[in-house]
Amino acid sequence: MELPSFYRTFAKNILRQRTSFPVNAQKRLKSLNICAFTLFLGVSCAWGQSYASGLYSQLQLKQDAANFLAEEYGRTVHERIDINVGNLDDRLRLAQCPTPVKFNAQDQSGLGGNISVKAQCVGQIAWTVHIPAQVMIYREIPVAAMDIPRGQSISGSHLTSALVNVSSIRQGFADTPQAIVGREAKRNIGKGEVFKTNQMDSPTTVRRGEVVMLESIAGAI
Repeated sequence: MELPSFYRTFAKNILRQRTSFPVNAQKRLKSLNICAFTLFLGVSCAWGQSYASGLYSQLQLKQDAANFLAEEYGRTVHERIDINVGNLDDRLRLAQCPTPVKFNAQDQSGLGGNISVKAQCVGQIAWTVHIPAQVMIYREIPVAAMDIPRGQSISGSHLTSALVNVSSIRQGFADTPQAIVGREAKRNIGKGEVFKTNQMDSPTTVRRGEVVMLESIAGAI
């Protein structure tokens, strides 16, 4: 049975309103989701930038440590200084220090080598980290100009000078000709070697088999 035109028009309007409502609601829901996501993304980015700006970067920490070492070892006698600051754990996160970071070189010899640098932030924000570093100090010091056999009395002709990484010498060494000439080699010293203090001895005044004369003076009776 066919409905009159009036009823057909009424039914179409009802159906159109019922079907359009979910579509509009879905569009509004999508719009709200997009706005919420945009707001969340904006807040996250702003928080991330603020968080990043509050960090003391490892690159800056290494540069500050290198500057400290250059100033610290620059006071020593040297012709050249090479400084290499090691890497830290990438997961390390340090807050910006409100006061200047304090650095301290853990070096008992004072001649560099493989050392550790203590970096410390004190105050309300407090942290401490140890940074590996290598300091190489080069100095112009006397070395052997030729092979010197054991027992040889060392003279000025046995000496020359060279630029030496003194940070690699783990024993005492002579750094002036006056501390070497006139002494005696306790063992063989190769050409180009540094004169270490444990390689030299005071000259022997009396050798085995030599004839000596003793003179005794008695006081008046």
